[in-house]
Amino acid sequence: MTLDPIAPSRRRRRVLLSSTASVIAVPMLAIMLLLGVPVVVAVLASAVLGLVTIALIGRRAQGAVLTVTGARPLGEDESPRLAGLVEGLCLSSGVETPSLHVIDSPTPNALIARQGEERPSLVVTTGLLDGLGRVEMEGAVAHLLARLKRREVRVATAATLLAAGPVHARDRDGRLASLLAALLAPLAGSAERLRRVVCPEAAVMHADVDGVALTRYPPGLISALERIAETPTAPLRGARSTAQLWLVEPTTGPDRSTSDTHPPIDERIALLREL
Repeated sequence: MTLDPIAPSRRRRRVLLSSTASVIAVPMLAIMLLLGVPVVVAVLASAVLGLVTIALIGRRAQGAVLTVTGARPLGEDESPRLAGLVEGLCLSSGVETPSLHVIDSPTPNALIARQGEERPSLVVTTGLLDGLGRVEMEGAVAHLLARLKRREVRVATAATLLAAGPVHARDRDGRLASLLAALLAPLAGSAERLRRVVCPEAAVMHADVDGVALTRYPPGLISALERIAETPTAPLRGARSTAQLWLVEPTTGPDRSTSDTHPPIDERIALLREL
């Protein structure tokens, strides 16, 4: 029997969406019943609210990621090297070419986001563009595309709104993300635990392995992780709510030894050295 590599991410996405809908619909049902609303009306209204929540996450999570991180579209002439790498790796891996965005930050890092049938978004920092060589950048991009191919990124993107704090944005995505974050705020602790369940550290390890299988050169990703680990970090906007989307969890600690969503960098490097 052939195992479907996408099946685990599909299951986790169903768990995420159904759980998120429940934490909103169930309390609303209880409140309406306490207020004397007829049972049928209360059940229907709660169910509709849960479905609307799922729809909002599916339609706006990816845009909210770009909003909370402050990412902007990458100019056509801004980094031809990155554009060429992404295009070549996408052709090799058979995944859709993502739109490219950049965050003005000296911290070298990158993330990928996708929801529904929207074109995926690959986001890099200026620190990654300026600080990594071609082979290192290829390894980093291949890791992110591996997440995209396994559909892990769909779960991780949806989970962004679970951990979202206040979103300071003027556009529609920002307002909807703020609304969902406010609705989930009373259950923030449970939402954080749920995010760890649906975005396991093992998924990061799988993406490391699949990424180097794509480039056929483990030292590229190893060197990228080492370079990121040794570079002083600077705060990144939306780091907490988008942590699971990044190549390396964006933290402000000097050694990045603690992480909620990623395995320690030294463990990732040790695994890659065995390949």
